[in-house]
Amino acid sequence: MKISNCLTMAVFFPILISCQKQQADQAEVVDEKNAMEINLRKRVSQPDQENQWEIKEFQEKWDLGKTAIIITDMWDRHWCESATQRVNELAPKMDKVVRQARDLGVMVIHSPSGTMDFYEGDPARINAKEAGFHKAPEGIQINEWCYLDPEKESELPIDDSDGGCDQPCPEGNPCVEATAWSRQTPDIKIEENDYITDQGQEAFNIMMDNGIENVIVMGVHLNMCVLGRPFAIRQMANMDMNVVLMRDMTDTMYNPEMPPYVSHFEGTDLVIEHVEKYWAPTILSTDFTAEPAFVFLEANGS
Repeated sequence: MKISNCLTMAVFFPILISCQKQQADQAEVVDEKNAMEINLRKRVSQPDQENQWEIKEFQEKWDLGKTAIIITDMWDRHWCESATQRVNELAPKMDKVVRQARDLGVMVIHSPSGTMDFYEGDPARINAKEAGFHKAPEGIQINEWCYLDPEKESELPIDDSDGGCDQPCPEGNPCVEATAWSRQTPDIKIEENDYITDQGQEAFNIMMDNGIENVIVMGVHLNMCVLGRPFAIRQMANMDMNVVLMRDMTDTMYNPEMPPYVSHFEGTDLVIEHVEKYWAPTILSTDFTAEPAFVFLEANGS
């Protein structure tokens, strides 16, 4: 896909100004009965210092009835054994976040790409297909992958050109890239009023039908699908949605034997910083669970 597949702009600052104006406009029409304070973090470039970024933490009041969660590619199995293990560890925690958000009125969209045949006839899949058609904004190729956009962002801070698998598969053999998944992990429950889709157009239809303004993206893998899928971060940002990443509900495909030669989890942190610089603020699951942020056991040294 060419860069034109995603809306392009010449400089970063008009994007930030546009997003800030949109957020201010939204704040004026928040339904106080459904309102919730959301704690966000982003990184702002310092105009007088090259490659210097300042962390900005701030709050927004969101109408949860106008908020959606998109769960990206939390498959039942991945071709990389260690990626599957981390998804299995993350999924029960993610399910708890999603259940609590759903109870507060947040809409839930499950997006396990390439598995729609499995969900044929599922009420949540039917919900997605029955959403009314809405034409995407001009310049948006709604069902196309959004590749890295050099007009808006730097190169990713990690080298994932080897596929990003950080551990060998059983018997010490390299893991071979292949389609290993058949559905979303069953550890994340799908309710009848949820939606299931892997299409950008359907996701857009669902959100427009339901008046969605705020989009929380979570899932795997941040340096690939969570940024690039047509229903994920780059696309949502290009359509001026108020999109955020839930930064403790994600993982990357990164092998520490590749540049910048840091641990897997430090690599993930670097990609989170990249998102905060160029695409979207981030939040923690704590806002919905009132519990400490999720941390992988291996990252804790356990």
